[in-house]
Amino acid sequence: MTFSAKHPKEEWISRSVYQLLTDRFAKEDYDFKPCDNLGKYCGGTFNGIKENLDYIAGMGFNAIWISPPLKNKEGSYHGYHNVDLYQINEHFGTAQELKDLIKACHNRDIWVILDAVPNHMADLSDLNKTIAEMNPFNKSEHFHNLTNDYCWNYTYHGSEPNYKENCSLFGLPDLNQENPFVRDELIKWLKYMIKEYDFDGIRLADVKNVPKWFWKDFTEAADTYTLGIIGLNDDLPEEDINFIAGYQEYMDGVGDYPLFDQIRKSFCKDSMIDLSKFIQDSEKIYTKKIYNGIWVGNHDKPRFLHECNNRDGFRNAIIFILFYKGIPIFYYGDEQYFDGGNDPNNREILFGSKDTNSDLYKMIKIANTIRKKYKTYDLYFQERDVTDGFYAFTRGEVLIIVTNGIKQQINVQHLDYQDGDILCNQLSSDDCVTVKNGEIYTNMNGMPKIYIRQGATNNGKYMNFVLFNLFFLAFLFL
Repeated sequence: MTFSAKHPKEEWISRSVYQLLTDRFAKEDYDFKPCDNLGKYCGGTFNGIKENLDYIAGMGFNAIWISPPLKNKEGSYHGYHNVDLYQINEHFGTAQELKDLIKACHNRDIWVILDAVPNHMADLSDLNKTIAEMNPFNKSEHFHNLTNDYCWNYTYHGSEPNYKENCSLFGLPDLNQENPFVRDELIKWLKYMIKEYDFDGIRLADVKNVPKWFWKDFTEAADTYTLGIIGLNDDLPEEDINFIAGYQEYMDGVGDYPLFDQIRKSFCKDSMIDLSKFIQDSEKIYTKKIYNGIWVGNHDKPRFLHECNNRDGFRNAIIFILFYKGIPIFYYGDEQYFDGGNDPNNREILFGSKDTNSDLYKMIKIANTIRKKYKTYDLYFQERDVTDGFYAFTRGEVLIIVTNGIKQQINVQHLDYQDGDILCNQLSSDDCVTVKNGEIYTNMNGMPKIYIRQGATNNGKYMNFVLFNLFFLAFLFL
């Protein structure tokens, strides 16, 4: 089978992504030794990922997002402090081992996302003396500033409209994309990485800190799916959908942080009606929601279970993102109920914790299997019923019911099934219900439910609908 890195956004909607930190996912040769300091390198490698692809594929994920793979400032295990765009991080492995990993992924039909960081380079000890060590940006004119004028000082720069784009993020030297050499080199590097390693998609870091016009040039050069992440820590209210949606003009999809925040509220303890209202409001703002990245957790936020001690709500939130509009991104370790707090405690090692018998591991496998078999990502999303305690929606004829963990008897109305249809929950073998008057009654024990009609076809269309159309066409030609 021949693979290509040319995967447009239309193809990416079929993917569900497993985000991992290269340094934290797996060592080579199944080395399970613990890590004494999560603020430093722990030993994960490209070969470690390759040896554990069964674990990822076993949950049904068909794409991975790895850490930025470039040579970094010593100690920067996360990959966001680049010092050389054309060397690979020796702690992760060699260039050939990265190629071997991506080839092994492609042999399993797993696509790989490159985490691109064109906003800044590494914070070296004395920038004025050591900037020459960087490649290819080794002159002061290659940067907007070389100071500690942090981005969160933006309140003092109200008269400078481009300040957010030119400031120093976390004190890191900010690349000057207006400089023709910088612009051209970044685009040249991107094309090189895609061609040399055969990456399938690009994650764009620090989007709001880079000029919008540059993103348009950069994403056009990528010629594959691009996902931009906007909104962290400083000057952007993460609930500002209008601001984030504005970037859809410059890239294929954006990370839906507003949805992330609402999920954490509704699936922890708040009302599901608030989730419904959020969805309705966001539909009016996003122009291409199906290409957005959606998630419950990531490497920049405390784990869900750190902020909310509600495992039932957590499981429901995961099922929601796997079937809602967008490309689901699952953060490694959540399948094992990791509950770390702020960075770096939310970047735990998974070395000896890959339990494939975890109930959540098995649940994710079932959900991803249904998502793929019925192609729910390509079918119409329809809210069916909502109360404070539950939210029910369909993708095609797959019915998903989620709660924030509250145990309750519910009556789900406004369904399009035929009376007498039997719906069976794919997450529980003894849970089937019969449709009556377009409704079902079911007992929610805290777990989510994925109902499929007995005899449903794998393209998600109703057989009754097909028969109706056949009879209708026959009538027309009588």
